[in-house]
Amino acid sequence: MSTARRFDVAVIGGGAAGVAAALEAARLGASVALVEAERPGGSCVHFTCIPTSILLDAAEGFVRARELAVAGVLTASETFQLGRANDRARALARSLAAGLETSLRRARVEVVAGHASFREPGLLTVAGAGELAADAVVIASGARWELPAIPGLPADRLATPDVVQSWREPPPSCLILGGGPSGGTFALEYATLLALAGSEVTLAAPGPSVFAGFDDDLQPVLVDLLQPLGITVLVGAVPLRAEGETVVLATAAGERPVAAACVLAADPRVPSVRGLDIECAGLTPGADGAIPVDAACATGVPGIFAAGDITGQGMRSSTAAVQGRTAGANAAGESRVARLSAVPWLAHTVPPVAAVGSTAAAAQQAGIPLASVTLGFEGTAPSVARGGHPGLLRLHADRRTGEIVSAQAAGPGAHELVSAAAALMQTEATVDQAAALVAWHPSPLELLAEAARRLAG
Repeated sequence: MSTARRFDVAVIGGGAAGVAAALEAARLGASVALVEAERPGGSCVHFTCIPTSILLDAAEGFVRARELAVAGVLTASETFQLGRANDRARALARSLAAGLETSLRRARVEVVAGHASFREPGLLTVAGAGELAADAVVIASGARWELPAIPGLPADRLATPDVVQSWREPPPSCLILGGGPSGGTFALEYATLLALAGSEVTLAAPGPSVFAGFDDDLQPVLVDLLQPLGITVLVGAVPLRAEGETVVLATAAGERPVAAACVLAADPRVPSVRGLDIECAGLTPGADGAIPVDAACATGVPGIFAAGDITGQGMRSSTAAVQGRTAGANAAGESRVARLSAVPWLAHTVPPVAAVGSTAAAAQQAGIPLASVTLGFEGTAPSVARGGHPGLLRLHADRRTGEIVSAQAAGPGAHELVSAAAALMQTEATVDQAAALVAWHPSPLELLAEAARRLAG
């Protein structure tokens, strides 16, 4: 007779996907166990998205204060205190983690401390906590760091974002490696942070695009927006070797040495199933280590779902949360699908950039005829109200149906614009419906409505 404790749903992993899955399944009335080896919140809350966003919020405030000081409105320091910013980020991240634990407790989700592994599809062994049996299991075990090998580079000069969050002072120079599963988000954000903190920053993007989700013709425009920060951006550049305090990059123009007291691998994550014994559940990971799922987050093994970074789809917390809620609902007996094409991509650069949906090239490759419009921020009321900063919004729509295909924005309020566009896309709204948006004045959403009106006309 089995001594395993039984639940309707067991969730492996307490990151963005796992917490979302557990809370959604519990909301639907299921008894839920959440197995987490450390504290709920996962990488997002403790090491990546949340502390990074807190640091970039402080950096944006620093830039704003300098602008106001130049205008004579206030007196501001010329030094960004990285160590104190890191202290603040850690404290705020801890408070969010505590809030997640409270939410799980109120939802009557039982948090089981330990590392889970499968014995069979519906039976888990949790180190130090015995066995759990469940009618359905959601795998949300996330990702792990896999650092690149750069010949000649000592290990203590290769950092990841969590290491940066322990620094008291920035390095004199830093080479930041772009790309990665987040589309280069963390590379852009840490380039901004370290440049403002005083480092000489070089951002090396392995491909031709630096900004994920943006049309090719906008890439150089966006790179120009980073120039005031002093960031050198090199596209099609990959590290070959380290030579003293420099790293030699391979570029289209040949080898190029750049100053690099430190190399930051901004997002070297790969899906992680280590120690889960997923073969005991009848699962086989793909070549990239990810667990394949369909739109319902189902794995193909009845009763087993997967969500978040472990699926290799997007590998961003916003995507993980959507998948987590979908997987949690379906594990509890619902029938839902995750619409990942309308999940926004955001980077807290200065100025911020954001995008959602297909690029023009991808849409055209899919056979979607586009109607497009690009608006500049200059001279508009929303821009003037925020200091007169430059920026742009590009909106693509399906010429046949009027349905919004994508939005791309850079400048003050870019996050608001793209988040609103993403909400419209989730509901399959048309440009006619978007044109009817009523926003407070002066706000960035007015620009979205204006772009939609131009397309509708």
